[in-house]
Amino acid sequence: MLDTRKWPGSVTEYAGHLVAMTEKLLSCPEHFFRSYSAAEIGRLITAPAPRSLSAP
Repeated sequence: MLDTRKWPGSVTEYAGHLVAMTEKLLSCPEHFFRSYSAAEIGRLITAPAPRSLSAP
């Protein structure tokens, strides 16, 4: 998962996905103390980031 040569997109996209996943993991203390497998981390990296909607 840290070998950017295996990522299908650009390095910039990879970095963006990695930052989004990190934000998700740091959003709740329960995520920080949980153990994640490489497969779960891979799924989190490739999952689309939730979009924030502006209030009307």
